[in-house]
Amino acid sequence: MDATVAWMVDRARIRELTARYNRCFDDGDPDGFADTFTEDGAMEIDGGPTTTGRAALADMVRRTPYGIVHVTVDAIIEVDGDRAVQDVTLLVVARPPVDAPADKRRSRLQRTGRYHDQLVRTPEGWRFARRTVTLDGGL
Repeated sequence: MDATVAWMVDRARIRELTARYNRCFDDGDPDGFADTFTEDGAMEIDGGPTTTGRAALADMVRRTPYGIVHVTVDAIIEVDGDRAVQDVTLLVVARPPVDAPADKRRSRLQRTGRYHDQLVRTPEGWRFARRTVTLDGGL
């Protein structure tokens, strides 16, 4: 594959992995979420806990109440062979409850921050080896 095409494909696949992470977390799909990580992958909240391994990551999603949407923008991705680093801005939007009256059904920006990701290419595609989120204003 031409180097420029490979560069574009790797970035597109990493962005798609990030979108799958967001959707699986937001939609309460613990197994899909865990599958975005390597078997021993870790999710770290800067200044908070680190969750390691797919089983623990899936459990984290099971214990998290629904009601948010992750939006990631402005990805900067550097690929070096079968490893990559991504920095991406995070917006967390609170969803209104489905049973809220129509005049109260407004989404609102809840948090902002940034992910710093270490990724590896696996036989199944790109996966997060370590994902660290730093939330603006801390926990």
